Amino acid sequence: MVGGIVVFVSLLIGLGPLNDNSFLTHLATGRIMWADHHIPHTDPYSFTAPGKGWVVQSWLASLFYGATENWWGPPGVLLLVGLSAAVVGGIVWALTRPAGSLVGRLTIVCPVILIGADGGWVERPLLFGLMAMGVVLLAAEGRVDPRWLVPVMWVWVNSHGSFPLGLVVLGLFAIGRRLDNESPATELAALKWASIGTALAAINPLGPRLLIFPIELLSRQDVLSNVLEWQAPKFTRIGQRVFLAEVVLAIVLVARRPSWRTSLPLAVFTAAALLGARNTVVASMIFIPGLARGLAGLRGMTLSGDDRRAIFRPMLAALGVISVLSMAVAAAGPVYSYNGYPVAAVTWAQRNDLLGPDNRMVSRDFVGNYLEARFGTSVPVFLDDRYDMFPPSVVDDFVTLTGGNAGWEEVLDRYAASAVLWPTKEALAQLLAVSPRWRIAYTDQEFLIAVPRDE
Repeated sequence: MVGGIVVFVSLLIGLGPLNDNSFLTHLATGRIMWADHHIPHTDPYSFTAPGKGWVVQSWLASLFYGATENWWGPPGVLLLVGLSAAVVGGIVWALTRPAGSLVGRLTIVCPVILIGADGGWVERPLLFGLMAMGVVLLAAEGRVDPRWLVPVMWVWVNSHGSFPLGLVVLGLFAIGRRLDNESPATELAALKWASIGTALAAINPLGPRLLIFPIELLSRQDVLSNVLEWQAPKFTRIGQRVFLAEVVLAIVLVARRPSWRTSLPLAVFTAAALLGARNTVVASMIFIPGLARGLAGLRGMTLSGDDRRAIFRPMLAALGVISVLSMAVAAAGPVYSYNGYPVAAVTWAQRNDLLGPDNRMVSRDFVGNYLEARFGTSVPVFLDDRYDMFPPSVVDDFVTLTGGNAGWEEVLDRYAASAVLWPTKEALAQLLAVSPRWRIAYTDQEFLIAVPRDE
């Protein structure tokens, strides 16, 4: 019954209005793939990198989004995300089983769900990666036939660039088991089949390059260092603070029941999370097997699922009905949420002929994602959040604009900007407002549009 509630809560997390800016570009790309029956190999969206080679690492996830929207409309996409989050929640609950007691299992699962709810289990391809990671962990625990990792890894490689983490965690589990003077046969079997699945993933529409994409991405530290989610967490978000509490709990439990199999993944992935905020959601799942073993057998934690009363069956059935109703209500309401995006400003710009193939509107990265979802390839954008694809010079110019740094006017001149759409509270907006070369043509509480004075 409690497991059903965990899955239900996870479903509700996934059924939130779709608002993530990266998702918008994945959706736009999925539409291209579905309509044109091909995967873009060059940038189709920007005027700063037109025709530049682009590796669509998450092409399979984009295809899922595009096909689902084509078949069932926006509600279908929302349900895809919601059900994916529910699967992740179910896997998380299953991984806590070795803890034995209800209190112990909830002690593990609650932080993981809070981290997921704080932007981790959202409508990004990472959600498919989390499902795959869950299956990898179950296989390492001997709970899933490791041969299933062949198709799982193929899907993971073609859906999200986090797939090397699955191989890393299996290797750490195997080494830890050996250091604990135990047989690592289960972990090595999982690693073998996962490696086979990864190798077979080279057979895809984009070829073997998908396998080396994570290395190419990490080599762009000059660019990634400017991206918030790749920076060290500042622990201002609730999910990041909960992650710290999870790490402390894990350390306490390792002290209670020392184990290299628990300690190695804890050390490696805590370090990874402290170096990059985006790693916290993955690390929170990887810690679960160690936490479950550490909480097993604690005194006073005797309430388990062994005593199953008949009343729980109709209660679980009622929960299933509520889940279906929740999906129906969510699908009937607004699916795509554009709160925080310049919807009114873009509509004004469209009506005043500031958008189109021959226009060059400079805007923030997330605005670029929004324009791609709204207009596809018909409105060239200055930049979006595909930082690994854009030339470093473009990203450097973007940093100059976001900081309102010296040389911002030269940047706008360099790209022959026909208009600038920018948040009103940022430094560049204030500079545009007092510049003799620019005039404010539109403004609202959140965004303004500036155009050259000679137009």
